[in-house]
Amino acid sequence: MGMLNTPSERPLTLSQMARVLGVSATWLRAAAERGALPHVKADRGMLFDRETVERLLIERAKHEGVSRDK
Repeated sequence: MGMLNTPSERPLTLSQMARVLGVSATWLRAAAERGALPHVKADRGMLFDRETVERLLIERAKHEGVSRDK
């Protein structure tokens, strides 16, 4: 069995991750480059683990007091 045996386990490209999060690729690239989001540089792009990034953003939102009512 391979390490990346299901599509959900495959890393997402910058544009794929931006689409999943509903943010611009420019915002996502800037956040990753300043070290705010974990990623791997690959070739000329970036790869992201969806579960890790989503979990991190949810935790940050909780700690920063962002409400869902806004």
